[in-house]
Amino acid sequence: MRLLRVVLPLILLLSSAVALGKGTYLTLPQLLNDWFPAGQEARTLWLSTEQKDLAREHIRYDLRQARVKYWAHNGKNLWVLSEIGKEKPITFAVLTHNGVLERIEVMVFREIRGDEIRLPAFTAQFAQLKLTGNGELSGNIDGISGATYSVRSMEKVAKLALLLDRWAATPDENLH
Repeated sequence: MRLLRVVLPLILLLSSAVALGKGTYLTLPQLLNDWFPAGQEARTLWLSTEQKDLAREHIRYDLRQARVKYWAHNGKNLWVLSEIGKEKPITFAVLTHNGVLERIEVMVFREIRGDEIRLPAFTAQFAQLKLTGNGELSGNIDGISGATYSVRSMEKVAKLALLLDRWAATPDENLH
């Protein structure tokens, strides 16, 4: 009985700690209201086979969908993109403007660990980054111990959003 009094609270504490990383932190209506308070226009970027090939070669991202929905206002674009962390998808919101990443946030985190990537101290590193000619981000991102897969997922989505932003800005010249 005494062992049960010690073990049971410990089990409850540990099980709640494991579930802490999972959660929905932002919804699309919240983002649209916060990031585009004056309104926005929903748009669709249709992807060609050439663009998909370019994404695979340039940023090592395998685009499988035919189109990507995004929201735009005053030259700024909001991209809602998901990428697998270690085992489960992480959904990100990325705000871009003229080829520059302005902001990135975690909307939904489904992994057991690595949710530290949602903290402002980490996401601030992505502000003002661009996509270089060789498909890399223009600045270094300091990783988080124990969140390597989550960090890589965020970097991958940031690159993709910047590439999509480039294509959305020049719909007639999509292959550059």
